[in-house]
Amino acid sequence: MNNKRLILPNSANSFIVEEMRQRLGEGHTVTIAFGGNSMLPTLDGNGDTIELAPLSQELRRGEVYLFLYGGHCVVHRLMRVRGDECTFRGDNCRGEEHVRRDAVLARLTGVIHSNGTHEECSSPLFRRRSRRASRRRTLRNIPFKWFGRQNRSWLRWVYFVLLLLLMWAPVGKLGIPMNNFVLGIRADHLYHASVYLPITFFLMDFSLFQHRKGWLLWLAGIIVGLTTESVQYLLPYRGFDINDLLANSMGVTLGFFAVALYRSKHTKKTELYNNNEQFNNSTTND
Repeated sequence: MNNKRLILPNSANSFIVEEMRQRLGEGHTVTIAFGGNSMLPTLDGNGDTIELAPLSQELRRGEVYLFLYGGHCVVHRLMRVRGDECTFRGDNCRGEEHVRRDAVLARLTGVIHSNGTHEECSSPLFRRRSRRASRRRTLRNIPFKWFGRQNRSWLRWVYFVLLLLLMWAPVGKLGIPMNNFVLGIRADHLYHASVYLPITFFLMDFSLFQHRKGWLLWLAGIIVGLTTESVQYLLPYRGFDINDLLANSMGVTLGFFAVALYRSKHTKKTELYNNNEQFNNSTTND
């Protein structure tokens, strides 16, 4: 095999893709500059150069490949293969890419770091670091898979049904002690605060709150807490308690701050991605 290395720009326009396919089909090792932060800490987009080899064997889970996705060349790790569908994910990403087998173009075989050092992907050290990075992101992805936007679309209705049952059901007849104190706080108040802690998380997906001021989301949670507590005044087996209402508001407020922090980070990442896309598009057009 001819191991001649070809330096190609890391662009996704059709000419470069076809040129890269041709070189890989001829058995060449292609060297391109890697950009972006999607594979941190395995690959650094601020100076790392990657070596890509033709696919000479079956795709192996855990290895890094170059593939076409949405009109772009992407270098991510293979997570699983089911039939003709391959699932990839960057070591620093939450989302996954699902592509057909024929969209995979090459396999990562080496990395030339910005300091000039060369690292083979077959080395035990590289494989060990890759496993750690992939495992860490997999564990961090679990709550986002459970409470991601798709799951929240039905989980919120489960939450609101349970909320009404807990607020209006005759809980006292169950024999659950509510007069105990935990860290100097009544268990009843902790129960109310914890029940309302996730309410803004499930309210934020409604279109009414997506493009409005954040305090409206907080106010909506407070109104729900006030309504459910006020209805207890009409129930013969429950009673209105101003302290319970304050506990509801405390839970709503704590949950709101957590949601505001999450939305702030998500907005910054979206803006950074859009800015990078605009820069890449302007560079390609030039």
